[in-house]
Amino acid sequence: MRAIEATIPDCGRGLRTLGAPGLRVFEAIYEADCDIPAQPYEWATLCLTIDGGYCVDWHRSRLRCGPAALVFQPPGEIYGARISSEGSHCLQFAVDPLVLQSIDDRLSDWERLRAPRRPPPHWLAFEVRRELELGDDLSATSVEAAIIALLAELGEVPGLEALSAPAPWLERVREQLHDEFRQRHTLENLACTVGVHRVHLAREFRRCFGCTVGHYIRQRRVEFACHRLAASPDSLSRIAFDAGFADQSHFTNTFRRLVGVSPGVFRGRFGTIRRSH
Repeated sequence: MRAIEATIPDCGRGLRTLGAPGLRVFEAIYEADCDIPAQPYEWATLCLTIDGGYCVDWHRSRLRCGPAALVFQPPGEIYGARISSEGSHCLQFAVDPLVLQSIDDRLSDWERLRAPRRPPPHWLAFEVRRELELGDDLSATSVEAAIIALLAELGEVPGLEALSAPAPWLERVREQLHDEFRQRHTLENLACTVGVHRVHLAREFRRCFGCTVGHYIRQRRVEFACHRLAASPDSLSRIAFDAGFADQSHFTNTFRRLVGVSPGVFRGRFGTIRRSH
């Protein structure tokens, strides 16, 4: 998605905007099956998918993004996007590169963040959306603090990255994991489906995507859970089961480690069912 200097594409409709020094936030809805042409982005962007999905194309690589996916796109690159058949509802943050350079020492090594990157969905991204909805005289200050804190967290956890164009067989594995994240997969079974050795699969997956197969599956499960927690009244045990976790305890521990808060706290802060009553 393009930085804030540009207008929203014809297939998009803006809902809310908010600005702070060196930062801009806007919420938009995009029509189904539309293409956003590749174009340069001078500012870094973060995009939180609220509903629907899209694919972002960078060089010869592609990141698939569904509900609750959070994507970082570095400045100075050219990206295009394809909106899914369900359309897409996104919250986008544009960040001046000068802000990136001034955050804190944890961002001193930008090598890890020079490619498009999908880290685990962090509660601070959802906090920005809540502040945007609130829209009072303190929202700009709160949004600025939340985005700066979120950026400082990005380099601390592994995430799916488009480091290089994957071989077709490796892209097939990633697509399988993306769609079948609820199932239990072994390296042996995945390798057999594409005709490679499991050691080669493990090495190439990490080299191309910046994380292990196991971490990618956990991240997809947590994205699914974030969306269900925010948008449905289902019990935590039901969501844990549907996401593919062994039990609610495993779900809670993994969710807290990746998102930064427990599932119960997350739902209490961001659940739309609760807020609508």
